[in-house]
Amino acid sequence: ALKRLLQASVLAFLGITLCGCGISPKPDFYLLHQAASSRLTGLERGIAIGIGPVNVAPYLDRPQIVTRAGNHRLKMSEFHRWSEPLKSGISTVLAINLSNKLQSNRVYLLPRQNRTIPLDYRIIIDIVRFDGQLAGTAKLAARWSLYGKDEQAILTRVSLISADVQGKTYEQLVAAENRTLQKLSAEIAAAITARQVH
Repeated sequence: ALKRLLQASVLAFLGITLCGCGISPKPDFYLLHQAASSRLTGLERGIAIGIGPVNVAPYLDRPQIVTRAGNHRLKMSEFHRWSEPLKSGISTVLAINLSNKLQSNRVYLLPRQNRTIPLDYRIIIDIVRFDGQLAGTAKLAARWSLYGKDEQAILTRVSLISADVQGKTYEQLVAAENRTLQKLSAEIAAAITARQVH
């Protein structure tokens, strides 16, 4: 009887373990996104801009999407992840945004293979905050520098940007974070446009 009881206990444990493995949720993956303007297709034109390096704070350099749980506490979701390295996603969105705003299809991520076209400007960006709260606010803090053709710094600025998260889902959080990148792109584009006017 004791032997049968032990066998039943082992089988029950294995059953629970297998069921637990079978129903564990799979993570959802998210992508920062910005559509390129169809008007920029065809021959290359516009001012030539290089973006890079783009650095992110170490706490952001991970697959998990980071949210704020308080002033000093973060949450890193195992079930809501970036589909690509965050540094790459931010760089791509900024490049597309600047292309659209400056009407140029000569915006390059650095380093680039083809260096035949000299750069008019180069932008270096340090992202020190890029997170938020579900049903709260997404916040971006960035320090960025604009360099001219001679590789001399033209200006350095700190941008603190926020956007409301319009719901309680991670998808809505990512959409709000995307909007903060649009605002950062607008600030950079305005700085470049001001230089072009003078």
